[in-house]
Amino acid sequence: MQSLQDTKQTRRIQISGGSTYTISLPKKWVDELKVKNGDNMTIIKNANRSMTLYPGIGAEMPAKKAIITISQKDPEESIRRKIIALYLNGYKTIQITTRGMKILSEHSRLIKDLVRRSMIGTEIVESDSESITIQILTRLPELTFDVALKRMYLMTSSMHREAIEALKKHDVEYGEEVARMDDEVDRFSLYIMRTLMMAIQNASMLYDVGLEQPSDCLNFRTVISRIERIADHAALMAKRTRFLKEPLEPKMLKELEMLSNGVIGCFENSISALVNKDHILAEKVASNIAKVIEDEKELMYGMRESKNSTAIKFILEDIRRTAEYSSDIIEVVINETIQNIITEK
Repeated sequence: MQSLQDTKQTRRIQISGGSTYTISLPKKWVDELKVKNGDNMTIIKNANRSMTLYPGIGAEMPAKKAIITISQKDPEESIRRKIIALYLNGYKTIQITTRGMKILSEHSRLIKDLVRRSMIGTEIVESDSESITIQILTRLPELTFDVALKRMYLMTSSMHREAIEALKKHDVEYGEEVARMDDEVDRFSLYIMRTLMMAIQNASMLYDVGLEQPSDCLNFRTVISRIERIADHAALMAKRTRFLKEPLEPKMLKELEMLSNGVIGCFENSISALVNKDHILAEKVASNIAKVIEDEKELMYGMRESKNSTAIKFILEDIRRTAEYSSDIIEVVINETIQNIITEK
């Protein structure tokens, strides 16, 4: 275990010339970081009144390679979880290998499908009977957080609206097409999660993606997971088209559409409040979400039995869950902006 002396020291700052201050660094720390006399150091001024100092000029982290060994008995979901975990942890190269045996064809298909459908900026660069090598080609950060977030939430909003359209038209094929859009949302979710995990370890990257402090990564991780869940429920709504015994009645369609428009408005405004750090809008959206949930309960309890009752109940639950996840985003906004409305003494 490291001692306090190894991780924290106090040094006196001294003025050097008219506009420069200097501070000495512990020799042991400098040696451990393999920094030499004359090397460049990058200094980051953080929003929390601290500074971060690290070797080098750019923000590039050293390329990391991970090797995992699988067996023919490993469940497909176990292999999938391991690869996703390595992708999220910032590895540039992931090699999947076996102990001198052939990779099962189903395992090979799983890995190739995972790269194609779920991991932005990745390619399989080497493949043989006993190993597959995945290379992450995208340099982080390619997108600022705001841009990536906008793309993800716009896709999710579109999914929700098109799911309602599929239900209105009683079009099963259209519903399946909408549900497949969830794969694209998941890809962005993993990409942003990877960016956040790398940014929390690298102060320079934090600013490059448009965030101010490490705590932002934790809050936005919550936001991304909620958007992903909203997209999941939009996909479920679209899939429920196939379970309708007959087209929905016009009155029920109108009520579902009104409720859906209300909840998607809350979702979009929650993102707007987040991006603009708007506490007043966040409080307004919180009230609107509460009303949408109450409207959903009234519609659920007042619904008469029909051939489509079970499907409609599940659709109403999808809409309610979208409201609840939007409420979680609003909580993040309020936590982030509370300092704007208080007076400290």
